[in-house]
Formats: sequence, C-alpha cells, structure tokens
Amino acid sequence: MGRDASADEHAAIDTSALPPPLDVDARPAPPSLPVVVPTTGLSGSSPTPLPSEKLHSEKHGVVLKLFRSEGKHPAWVAAVDAWWALEHATGFYDKTLPALPARGRPDAVSWWVQRARKDSRIPAGLDADDDSKEDFYDRVVSWWNDVNPAWRKEGLGCAADFEKNMLNKEGGGSFEGLVSGLNGLTSVIACLWWWYRLAGIADGTPRWTKLVEDVTWVLSEKLRACTRKRSAAPSEDEPPSQRVRLV
Repeated sequence: MGRDASADEHAAIDTSALPPPLDVDARPAPPSLPVVVPTTGLSGSSPTPLPSEKLHSEKHGVVLKLFRSEGKHPAWVAAVDAWWALEHATGFYDKTLPALPARGRPDAVSWWVQRARKDSRIPAGLDADDDSKEDFYDRVVSWWNDVNPAWRKEGLGCAADFEKNMLNKEGGGSFEGLVSGLNGLTSVIACLWWWYRLAGIADGTPRWTKLVEDVTWVLSEKLRACTRKRSAAPSEDEPPSQRVRLV
C-alpha cells in the first residue's frame, strides 16, 4: 500500500530555529535561536514559539551528534528533527519518565544504554551475518508494533501486517504510552539509526523507510499535542488548581 498522505503532511519538521546541540567536540557552536514549533498544515496557522528555553543536557547533545553523524536521507533527517523538537518541547527528560516497555525490545538498546549512549559503533552481533541483520530488523518492527497504542493496531492481526498496511493514523487516540526522553522514543530512533547503517543503502530500504515515516508521524503528533497543552495552560498568576498539567 502506498504511503498515507498525512505522513507527508506531518513528516517535515523545521528545525532551522532549534537550539544547537551541546558542543561535545570543542567545535564552535552556531548561535542559539528561539525554538519554533512547526504548525504547517494545521488550518494554515503560523509557527508558534515555545514558551521555554530549557537547555538540553550533555547526554542529549551527545545523542543528537551521533544521530546526525551519518546519513542525509530526507526521511532520516526528518525523523531526527522531529525527535529533537519533541525532546525540547517536553523539557529534555532524562530519568524522570518511565522507559518504553522492554518486552521484545532489541538487545542492542541495552548494549547502547550500558555505554552511556556515547558509542557510535553498531552494537555487537548485529552485523555478524545477513541472518543477524534480518533478525534485528524483524525485532525493531515487532517492538514498534507492540509499544504503539491499541487504537493504532485495530484490524492488524500481527506485526507483519505493519509491512503491508502500516499502523492506523485515524482515530485520534492517545499516545501517552509512547514516552519521550532518553529512555523513551530515543531508543526507537537509535534502532532506526543502526538499521540504516546495517543495510548500507543510501536511499534506505522500503521497509526501513516505511517505519521511519511512521515514527516521524508519531513524534510530530506528540509535538502538536504538547503544543496544544502549552497553549491551553493558564498564566503563572492563576492558582495551581486551575493550571493545566503538561506531560
């Protein structure tokens, strides 16, 4: 089945105004600019600036540098940009949010976390042979299918159906279980990063591209939800009981 048109509508995230990653290699960083949440395609509205200018942690800066170190595939660039925009919007969570469910998660994630997410190498064993690569690809797809909310999987019998039909994008359900932060969706982006490098195809494989676009759509939808909550939040002068809790 072809790509859902809404994926194209939401995949592109304008990060020209995002704060630069932490200068982890002593090279001069570009000047910091106000962060803008993209709203293109939403009733023709203009970009809305985020109210906070929270600085990212060193850990986030290191991870961003790794993700941007290889690959100029448009779908990959869009995914990294969407991830970074969501991390900024949610305050660059480190250990304050729960992790994505570990059941079915590729072992490579634990390998990376144990090395403080600083290791740029492809995790040990993934590139041993073609069977190892295919097993990793299957596990990434299956894990992504598992961690998504039930409303996205209605009508899909198993993870393999994701290859044909993608996950649902209609229904307007919650993405609450798909948490942001280093222990959350960052791990999914890392898996896509390794997959792209393992495949060794500049244009990306069709299977990888489908998954990247779906992950980017989720990141973009979560960013929009976060922006709406911020817009609805009362001023600091209002009593705490009347303020909207931002997740």
